Amino acid sequence: MATSINKVKSRESSMVGARPSRGTTWQRLAVVGASLTIVATIADVAVAMALRSWLHVPAGFQPLTTPAVVSVTIVAMIAATVVFAWTARTQADPVRKFLKIATVGLVLSWLPELAIWVTAVFHDTTTGGILSLMALHVVAAGCAVAILTRFGLRSE
Repeated sequence: MATSINKVKSRESSMVGARPSRGTTWQRLAVVGASLTIVATIADVAVAMALRSWLHVPAGFQPLTTPAVVSVTIVAMIAATVVFAWTARTQADPVRKFLKIATVGLVLSWLPELAIWVTAVFHDTTTGGILSLMALHVVAAGCAVAILTRFGLRSE
């Protein structure tokens, strides 16, 4: 009986797409990553619309338009999912490592916004517009950390 169980375990681990890591599957990450992308995009668009109104950001400030927010959020959440998959595969404590990476990533993600603010490369760049963009990064990072660390790994 033990021999047949070992053969089954051996076959499962050699199957294509069976597991990227000790704690998750590719299928699980695809579903969680897609869900994350949808949730973060909806949250970012809602927050962007609210901040644009509350902070009186000019309509001409292109980075805060809905298409710009949607496209950047989608790319960022796919990247977050890939980074989480890597941490789940390679790290003994993937949640802790992902939190560190996400924190550093959030701070680094503000650098382009600060550069936009200093150079005013976009028409109608205002402090309110830049603060709005930086807030969207916090919203997306919060969604990524909450969803990936809660649902990205299998329950033990």
